[in-house]
Amino acid sequence: MTAERRWWNTAGAWLAIGTGPAALVLGAGLADRHDGPVPVGALLLGGVAMTVLLLVPGRLGLRPPHGEGRPLTELLEAYLPRGDRTVVGALMALAMAGWLGFNAGLGGAALGSLLGIPKWAGVVVLGLPLLAIAAAGQHRWNALALVTTAAALALIVVIATHGAGARGEPPLAAGTGGPSALLTDVAVFVGYVAVFGLRAPDFTAGLRGRADLWVCAAFLVLPTLVAATAGTMIALRGDSADLVAHLRTSALGTVLVVVAVAAPCLTSFHSGGLALRSVTGLPERAAAAVIGVAGLSVATTGFENALLPWLTVLAAVLPPLVVPLGWEARTRRRQRRPPRPVSAAMWLPAAALGVALTIAGVPGAPLAGLAAAVLCTAGTHGYHRIRSRR
Repeated sequence: MTAERRWWNTAGAWLAIGTGPAALVLGAGLADRHDGPVPVGALLLGGVAMTVLLLVPGRLGLRPPHGEGRPLTELLEAYLPRGDRTVVGALMALAMAGWLGFNAGLGGAALGSLLGIPKWAGVVVLGLPLLAIAAAGQHRWNALALVTTAAALALIVVIATHGAGARGEPPLAAGTGGPSALLTDVAVFVGYVAVFGLRAPDFTAGLRGRADLWVCAAFLVLPTLVAATAGTMIALRGDSADLVAHLRTSALGTVLVVVAVAAPCLTSFHSGGLALRSVTGLPERAAAAVIGVAGLSVATTGFENALLPWLTVLAAVLPPLVVPLGWEARTRRRQRRPPRPVSAAMWLPAAALGVALTIAGVPGAPLAGLAAAVLCTAGTHGYHRIRSRR
């Protein structure tokens, strides 16, 4: 069991996600989608959805009796069959390669703009040194992560101090934007925390209690909402969600983008490598290198301009697993019975449904996948109860 920790021992990781440049691009994308201010109801409900998806898996890492006091890898070994763990590891590796592609693409475009070089060259100049730093070990880049988080905070200030849009519009509007738009917007916020939410036990393992978990969640959710609000100004002022193009006339802002993406890139190298290693058995550095080659290749394709569709896919694929994990954890705490493994039938069909509906363009498709995961999990547990009574 992990030694006892308090919220201040791990809050930095949560704050880094909440203040990342992706949150700015998320807000800009929403404003671009609405062709104007983002409905405040969508922002608030998105915050609620993010909070739930952080608290449910995050609680698994808390010290007993609130949780199990173990990080994600140990929890998956206790909850999932080996084959299912392989599937989850592969999905996590793909997700981290995608996040690396987004962040390296954003930073590479900014660096290319600063140096007057092609974007692909900016990706290489930025990405290869970060890969070398990541290979040196997490203890070597903790200080750099703090610097990049400060840069991300400064970037939010730079965007926000420019004021409202050129059209005189505030960044937020009253209401929810209608049922269809609301479901689509909330799904984007779900996708934003999909990967980190599943990994939350890595950052809550050993936390003393639920109060610490709530504080950590607030360190991610509240800055994300603030950054997304600031990000809407990008689209309102420039009629585009392109952060780099918006800051092209500001050398300071462009430099801050380059610095701010460093920590998310390092996290992607590290976490993606660990996930790939769990599937392939590759050495840690080799696995990180494979993720790096894949992610940096994606970064050269303009992937940073497809954040909202990417988040929608993430929301469909990973969150359904949170439902049976949380359900089984609650059952183990309250009932004295042998633990049952979380079967793929509880979440994989729901994830497939969410992806299929997303491809079909159904509004809020990932939320339908989450609902299906609830039904699949409830049905499986009900089936086991009936069998046990016979």
